[in-house]
Amino acid sequence: MRKLLLLLGLTLGINQMKADSFKVLFVNDATLKYVNGKNVKVGDIFSNVQDILWEKDKQAVKAINMTTKKQTLFVGKSWIKKSGIDAMFHNRHLSTHDELDENAEVTIFDKLARTFEDQYDLLDSVIVETQVELSAKRYFQITYKYGDTRLTKKLSHSGKNVIIDTSIYNVDEEKLEPRDVMLTIDYINEDTGETIYVKDVEISYIPNKIDD
Repeated sequence: MRKLLLLLGLTLGINQMKADSFKVLFVNDATLKYVNGKNVKVGDIFSNVQDILWEKDKQAVKAINMTTKKQTLFVGKSWIKKSGIDAMFHNRHLSTHDELDENAEVTIFDKLARTFEDQYDLLDSVIVETQVELSAKRYFQITYKYGDTRLTKKLSHSGKNVIIDTSIYNVDEEKLEPRDVMLTIDYINEDTGETIYVKDVEISYIPNKIDD
């Protein structure tokens, strides 16, 4: 039943994207074209993301829904046609969050388990809404490997929203070259001395410009 509801939700989501109009705010590849051969440009209006001729995994278009005014980042890897075994794993990054029992007591572990998706596409920043208290002493911390080095950083926040941006690649005075990384996320409570493992999250870095 849950799989049926998920499939229905995906179908409705795709149909919604086909029905609404989107205005292009940013495109990172000057060679990206529509299926009619025209280049995708800032200011364009399109109604179906599949009208774009996606050819590279990291081609990206940031657009605003003209009806809801919500911004969306479309990334090539989600729209390039898959075949064979690639098709089987194409949707592996769908949210795995389960619904909570309304009658069950919600613990901090339940809230943390439902905070992050399995994967994010990072162009400039990703805002993640949480259900936990965040402050200078209560925060999310990430750890990841960069080459042979293991790095640990505190994620910034605004209210109850966690911010994942390209500053995760800043170490001391050095700005590392952004790349795809796997983040191990922990929730730190300095008041109680607790460190709670939350999740491993894949970050797919989307460059501002793709070279020709």
